Amino acid sequence: MSLAGYLSEYSLAEIFHFVQEGNKSGLLSIEPERGAIRSLSDTYYLSFQGGRIMSVANSSGIQDRGLLKMMEQRRWLKPEKAAQIETQMHLLRQPLGTYLKSVNLINTEQLTLMFNSQVVATACKLFEIHHGRFKFDPQAPLSYAEMTGLSLNAKEVALLGMRMLKDWRGLSAKLPDPESALQRLSSEPNGLRLDSQEFKVWNLCLGELSISKIAQKLGLDSTTVQQIGFRLSSIGLVQEVCAEPIQPDRNQDVETPTPVCVGGGNATVPVSASFLSNLMGFLKKKG
Repeated sequence: MSLAGYLSEYSLAEIFHFVQEGNKSGLLSIEPERGAIRSLSDTYYLSFQGGRIMSVANSSGIQDRGLLKMMEQRRWLKPEKAAQIETQMHLLRQPLGTYLKSVNLINTEQLTLMFNSQVVATACKLFEIHHGRFKFDPQAPLSYAEMTGLSLNAKEVALLGMRMLKDWRGLSAKLPDPESALQRLSSEPNGLRLDSQEFKVWNLCLGELSISKIAQKLGLDSTTVQQIGFRLSSIGLVQEVCAEPIQPDRNQDVETPTPVCVGGGNATVPVSASFLSNLMGFLKKKG
């Protein structure tokens, strides 16, 4: 089943969560709103296999064989060898990087460098896009020519992308309320590597303290904890809930009303309602 919509409705982190949780394979296209971000004006294509991100390419990169050209520019492949490989690209039944490594044209370190540059860095940059269209097509053919053979957990990429995000204005409406609490959805972070601040907040996500109180406890700005809360919730680690009201200490002594004493002095016996009634009757008779 394909999924399409607008990034103003579903953040990229939420889309990544959908892809990984469903263990989905296919092609995710991201088309930024025209003029929104000059440096990200192309349409981007992200390949997934089993919920893991395999490659990222823009519209011009796919046309120009971006991964192969990148290797040639870094002088890992001679021009004549790159041209020969390009003529055989349509026959590939495995990632280009895997094939080149199998024939000893590149090594593991080079593959890792390519993956970090082509996939991780570009994917993280895409989290700056908050306006535009997206489409996930599970039937789209995989582009082996743009794959190194390496992959990364989609939620891990989402965490990296949101940590690098400097301008949160496009996500301000999605941030949890400062007076809401956060409740863990699992006992462990499910293999995700949280940074020190995320881990401290995670430890306090027990559905009791509000976000503003967590911020006070950790000495952080409330907005920072809201952003961390969004990161953790968008990848399915926590959910926003109402903060539990503070319950009075049951062991605390209950304050009792001070007894009233007729005629002044220290109170020893409280005045009963019947005594007051009889007293009022007596005074009326005296009058």
